[in-house]
Amino acid sequence: MNDNLIRGRLEYLQWESDFFSRPSAKLILDSAGPVLQRSDLGEYPLVHAKVPADQSEIIDGLYYLGFRMVEGEIDFSLDLRDAEPATIEYQLATRRDLSRVCQLAGSAFQLSRFRSPWYQPHDSGRFYALWAEKAILGTFDTHCLTLSDNDGQLLGFVTLRAIEPKVARVGLLAVQPQATGRGIGKQLMKAAQSWCLAHGIEQLKVATQTGNIAALNLYRTCGAVLSHSAYWLYR
Repeated sequence: MNDNLIRGRLEYLQWESDFFSRPSAKLILDSAGPVLQRSDLGEYPLVHAKVPADQSEIIDGLYYLGFRMVEGEIDFSLDLRDAEPATIEYQLATRRDLSRVCQLAGSAFQLSRFRSPWYQPHDSGRFYALWAEKAILGTFDTHCLTLSDNDGQLLGFVTLRAIEPKVARVGLLAVQPQATGRGIGKQLMKAAQSWCLAHGIEQLKVATQTGNIAALNLYRTCGAVLSHSAYWLYR
């Protein structure tokens, strides 16, 4: 094995570098690009690579360059072309929901690639709280749907954005710890489907970590099929 297997280029991640206070770059694999050496990677304290799970030779080459596997990712796709509209009462989050939604987002995603030793203990919570905030404000994911109980207490939320014509992606989906086991996750997926159908979306995509068994079971139960798998590696 030698590092000649890996060709590509490094792209500086300005936003992540600023947010986490750690200069970071993304490895973009390119078979026509230059051969990467260990010295090329030393410019940044942290370099990310996301590799399809079936690309074992590339993964082996990255190991040789000093990368370590951090997390697996499973991508699902849900075909909505023949879906029946679901009767589900959800609310579109607004600025007044920022505090409670961001609080849940900041604590809900314990299985995250933004973890020690590559990141600080509270970085993951900060990251997902900001993601939820941006969804409510429409500056990354464009919509945040919430479910509440009869007393108006937040049960969970799901964020969405259109990624191409007639295709949308779930960004975050979280359920309050005290509401688990009540089918809230399935209701949130129904809310997402309802939103999609109302906006002419025919395909809904969602990804989760390979270790998140609850999420994997949820998406399969909702009729989604596995469409892609990959690994995140860091150096």
